[in-house]
This record gives sequence, C-alpha cells and structure tokens, in this order.
Amino acid sequence: MGKRKNKKFLIFGGTGFLGNSLIRLLLKMDAEIILFTRVSSSGKSIQKYKSNPNIKIVYWNFTDYELIKENISNSDCIINLCGILYESRKNDFFRIHSDFPALLGKISSQNNLDSLIHVSALGVSEFSESKYSRSKAIGERKLLENFPNGKIIRPSLLFGKDDNFFGQFSEMASISPFLPLISRTTKFQPVFVDDVAKAIINLLKSTKYKESTFEIGGEFIYSFEELLKILLEIKNIKRILIPLNPKLMMIPAFFLQQLPKPPFTVDQMKLLKKDNILDNNLPGLKELGIKPADMKKELVNIYR
Repeated sequence: MGKRKNKKFLIFGGTGFLGNSLIRLLLKMDAEIILFTRVSSSGKSIQKYKSNPNIKIVYWNFTDYELIKENISNSDCIINLCGILYESRKNDFFRIHSDFPALLGKISSQNNLDSLIHVSALGVSEFSESKYSRSKAIGERKLLENFPNGKIIRPSLLFGKDDNFFGQFSEMASISPFLPLISRTTKFQPVFVDDVAKAIINLLKSTKYKESTFEIGGEFIYSFEELLKILLEIKNIKRILIPLNPKLMMIPAFFLQQLPKPPFTVDQMKLLKKDNILDNNLPGLKELGIKPADMKKELVNIYR
C-alpha cells in the first residue's frame, strides 16, 4: 500500500456484522474511514463511531451518487459490504447487489482508485433459481467489467458474536424447546468473521495478488444439522430438532416473507437446495496468508 500513512477508505455497508470487525482492524492501522450509512438505518449501529476522529459518517441513499463523488477525492480504496438477505421492495436485490457494484466499478475507474474490494457470497451464480444469488453474481461481473482491477471476496457462512446463524438459533433455543432443521443435509464451510476482515486487509496491504476472485471458507465442512448440534452441545442444552424440507417450506415462507423482518423467505429456501462450500478451486485464506480460526473454540468463547 505504499509508504503514505493515513490511507483513506470509503466503506459502504460498514455498520453490519462484517463491517464492525473490519473497521476495528482498519483503525488499528490508523486509517481514515468515510463510512457511508443509509439514512434509514438504525442509529445505534453507528453511535460508537461518532466520537472517533478517524471516522467521518455520511448519511446517504443508494440514489445519491453526488455524495460519493464529493467524498472520493484523495481516497485510496472503496470497500463495499452492502448486502441484504430479503427484499423490502421489489427489485431491491438487483438494485443493491447488481446496480450498485456496477456503479462503484465505474466511479473507481473514473477516479483512478488504487483498489475496489467487493464482498459477495460463496456459491453465487447467474443461473441460480435464487434472486439473491443471481443478483450477487451479476454484480460481480458488472463491477469487474467497469473496474478490471477490482477484487471480489466470496465468504461462506460467517460466524462470530451476534452473527445471523448461530446468534439467531441461540436466541430461538433460549425460548423454544424445538429448533427448525431446515434442509438437514445442506453443507456449509463456516468462516470466522475476523478471518474475512483480515482477508480484506491483506488484499489492501499488498499488490501481489493478481487474481480477481477469492473464495473464503473455514477448514471444515458441516451439514446444517451438525451446526445446530454443535451449538446445543456448546450451550449445554437439549432441544428437539424438527426436520423440515425446503420444498415444503415454500408455502409458509411465501406468507412469512410479507413480514417486515421475515424469519425465512422463498428465496432463502431456494438457496438451501445447494451446498455452500469451496468447490471452484479459487484462491482463499491460505493464499492470503491466513490460518482459519477454529470454529468450535470461537463458539465456546461466545456461548459459554
């Protein structure tokens, strides 16, 4: 990253789970951060950053391109962590996962940025049944068409304190004697959130990585059922697992997805038909010089 200190990063979607971990590491590097947060997002998640002199908070909407242009001068890099798990409005997936990365690619080219790092997801495909998966894959392609030096990171299921998977099932287990086992056999390769943040940092620090796409997963592969059993074992509680078939869950998912924060959607049921594991032989943690964290050890630290 050269010798100039106080690198300046524009971060989008930085108030989420991965963003918190990444910002913590960037601040240790004495980086300057311009944190773009949606006007509609909760104030709680950015409260802790307000008093930090190294962080400038910019409230914006996806349509406000001028605000990006105003803040991009003298910047070294854009990091895009924006992503949604369900749509609040029609075409949100394509607006956020496809159109926005394409725009960032264009802006990066126009402003001769050193680098653009975009976090996608493992297993995305333009041929997927799932709109989430299709929109993410189209976004990757468009970003690289507009900015060929861009770097794409595709993580598997992220785990860590307050994650979407173990955190949600842990909460459920504290109030219910049953846990839904949606798609018993779907396989995952969970990766520690800090390892993904380190992967981004390593891509920022070095220009030696010529590849454009990195797939990030942990050391071991687990089925959905194994992951729930590990969580219950660590929490030292017993719960009854109710096996559910994603195909049969389409009907309740159709109604549940109308809720403001749905527990699951039709699109997520489609995603669960396919394993979420490293199988494209692309560079990952090892090539980025990172030893994957031990999932069970980290979960013990969180839940015991």
